[in-house]
Amino acid sequence: MDELNFGTQPHCPNDDVVMRDVPGGWECPECGHVQQAQDIEMPPGFDGPSIHGG
Repeated sequence: MDELNFGTQPHCPNDDVVMRDVPGGWECPECGHVQQAQDIEMPPGFDGPSIHGG
């Protein structure tokens, strides 16, 4: 999900409007759809060698 990139706000899945921060997630100012932070699928963690060679 591209919305997880630093500095970007998620877009509403119903009408593609930029969502606003609310406690615990985001809310669409147009339709009122709420996206809870725990509902976001996090990308997998890095499971490889260190870039420092350690």
